[in-house]
Amino acid sequence: MMLKKKDIWNQITRNLESKLPKPDFKTWFSRTTLQKLEPGQAVIGVPNKYVSNWLQEKYLPEITKSFKKILKQEPDIYFSHQKPPEKKSSPSATPIEKRDPTFKHFLDPSMTFHRFIMGKGNRFARSSSIEVAKGSNNDYNPLYIYCHMGLGKTHLLHAIGNYIISNDPSPRIRYLTSDTFTADFSYSSKNKKLHEFRERYCGLDVLLFDDVHLLDNRKRTQEEFLSIFNALHGRRKRVVVAGQRPPTHLKNLNSQLKSRLGSGLITEIQVPDQMTKIDIIKNTTKEQGIHIPEDVVFFLANTNNDIKTLMKNIIKIGTYASLNQRTINISTVKSFMKGKNKIEIDIDDIKSMIAEYFNISVMDLVSDKKRRSFSYPRQLAMYLARKYTRLSFKEIGTSFGNKDHSTVIYAVQRIEKCKEQKNVRDDLMKIENLLG
Repeated sequence: MMLKKKDIWNQITRNLESKLPKPDFKTWFSRTTLQKLEPGQAVIGVPNKYVSNWLQEKYLPEITKSFKKILKQEPDIYFSHQKPPEKKSSPSATPIEKRDPTFKHFLDPSMTFHRFIMGKGNRFARSSSIEVAKGSNNDYNPLYIYCHMGLGKTHLLHAIGNYIISNDPSPRIRYLTSDTFTADFSYSSKNKKLHEFRERYCGLDVLLFDDVHLLDNRKRTQEEFLSIFNALHGRRKRVVVAGQRPPTHLKNLNSQLKSRLGSGLITEIQVPDQMTKIDIIKNTTKEQGIHIPEDVVFFLANTNNDIKTLMKNIIKIGTYASLNQRTINISTVKSFMKGKNKIEIDIDDIKSMIAEYFNISVMDLVSDKKRRSFSYPRQLAMYLARKYTRLSFKEIGTSFGNKDHSTVIYAVQRIEKCKEQKNVRDDLMKIENLLG
């Protein structure tokens, strides 16, 4: 009887596979079984309640049609999943899981709406983000934010998450970059843990996804992200995505994914005007306890449109003036910023700075030496190269002594996982400040 049920289910799933997009089929049907088959009734085994709810809501008609085609009958379809034993007797199992202290949201608590300086170029993006954080408008799902590097899209993603958990800590919220997602997918695929990977993301209440433009040309990762997006969106969970270009301009992105990303609200953060930059400079200097004369404030506001770089320069100028006991004036600022005001950072700059910071040679940095005194700086350098340059994993690997792209993916994943640790966080902050 077991063989018969297995054979029947194989025929039914093959029929379903021919009608559904491949990533959707893999996500929702790869771990299903036909547990029970009686006249007028079929029980399908699924791994968890999320899959059960999704199949019930989205695929029940297709499953019924497949049964009719294979068995010439339309049984009532039921879904069954086993609950973990320790949660079986607890009616509050789900809320406890949601408040799991081991769950990591990867939010930066300093990035809030309160600290986001509003101006003409970002007013709509900020107000839309607040609406999403409040959960008051489902028409904004998904919310897609785009802008050039350093104008505040990442800040808004964190602000949404921080607002939600400040009002209710129970939702499962996660901020992640496309590189983190890619590295996690690659590791899970290689180690046959894809079902855990899918459950991890499909079980979220809010997904805050950054740098979607870096998914260009990653076909399998795009398919996986699309399936997870569909799962969350279908369960009316909030999805916020940020990138450097609008969805229609992401040429190497899956057409279905582009369509999904553009199906909600799209908002752009524009280059800040002079008054917004002045407000940002004044707010930053006040927070940092740095006194900058009014004429220097106006001068700085004209030096850069990249808010992230502008803020870093302010802090560096303040530190420099304090250490050298110098008055901050336009002449001092000009001298200090000469040649250091680059938005684009070259990979050789990163390697040189890392080598100098850790007091090792660049040759040791790109070598195959496995001692932590070399491997840790190397991983940091690869992580920063991926973050600040437009180079692919393969190109970064080539620059580090012709290493395989998987080595770079592992390095990025390793630092992403460890960057909440104090020593790693401090190293990254100091190095990024030096890089400017």
